[in-house]
Amino acid sequence: MINPVFLRTFMSLVKTKHFTRTAESLNMTQPGVSQHIKKLEERLGKSLLHRHGKTFELTPAGERLYQFGLQQAEAEAELISAMVGDDQYAGECKIACSGSMAMQLYPRLLGLQQQYPRLSCSVEAAPNGVILERIRSNQSDMGIMTQLIVEQKLTQQKLGEDALCLVVPVGCDTSWEGLMQLGFIDHPDGHHYATQVLEANFSDHYHRRQKIPVSSYINQLSQILLPVSQGLGFTVLPKSSVEAFPYPQLIERASLPTSVNETVYLIYKKHRPLPARYGLIKDLLLGLWA
Repeated sequence: MINPVFLRTFMSLVKTKHFTRTAESLNMTQPGVSQHIKKLEERLGKSLLHRHGKTFELTPAGERLYQFGLQQAEAEAELISAMVGDDQYAGECKIACSGSMAMQLYPRLLGLQQQYPRLSCSVEAAPNGVILERIRSNQSDMGIMTQLIVEQKLTQQKLGEDALCLVVPVGCDTSWEGLMQLGFIDHPDGHHYATQVLEANFSDHYHRRQKIPVSSYINQLSQILLPVSQGLGFTVLPKSSVEAFPYPQLIERASLPTSVNETVYLIYKKHRPLPARYGLIKDLLLGLWA
C-alpha cells in the first residue's frame, strides 16, 4: 500500500516544482520532503524524479504515480460529495462543450453561482471527440456536442440547432476561387464546421477529403475572427460566436444559397445518475433554445 502521507507530499512537490515551497506548504522541513520521496521510490522500486540542479522532471514512473494521485483525489472528492447528500444547490458541476458554446454558457453559469454560492461550475472547452472521451472517462459529467453518437451507455438529448456561418473580411470575393486564394483560419472545430458548409454550397469544387489552404490556426475562440477582420482568411463558426465578436464592422457573413444548421445535443452516461444540481444546468440549456 502506498503511504497516503508520502503521496500527498509527492503531489504537492509536483504542483510547486520546489522542495522548499513544498516543505513550507506542508509545515515540514526540506529534508523531510526528500525523505518522503525516497520512501516512495523504495516502495515502488523506481526513481520518481530526474534532478538537475535545483529543478527536476518526472520520470515515467513519476508520471504514472502523479496520475494515480489525481485519480485518488477525484475519487475522494466524489466520496465526500456522496456522503454529504445530494443538494440541488451545492456541489461541483463538470461540463464539457465547444468553445463557441462555452462563450454562451459560461456567463450564465456564473449567474447560477451568484444565485447559489455553494454551487461550483467547471467548463472544459473542447472539440466533439474530446468531449466524448471526457464523458466516457468521467472527467466531465455532462457534455454538449454537435455530433450524433449511437452508444448504448450514453444518453443523448437534442437541445436545438445553431446556424453555421462562413465569415469573411469585408468586401471579400466569396467565390470558391476567392476563398481558396484567401485561405482558411482553422480552429479546433474548424474542419468539422467547414466540411458541412463547403459541401452544401461548393459541391462542384469541394469534397470531404480535400485539403483547403490554411493561412492560420488558433485554438482561442475569442481570437478566431481577429485574422479574418484583418483580411488574412475566412472561417466557419456558429452564428452565436460570430455575434459575440466586438468588431462586427470588420467582418461579413457570406450570403450562401444553402443554409446549414448544426444540431446541438446534451450527452451524459445512461447508468451514472447525475446529482440533483445538474437539473439547474439542464433547465438553463433548454432555456437557451426555448
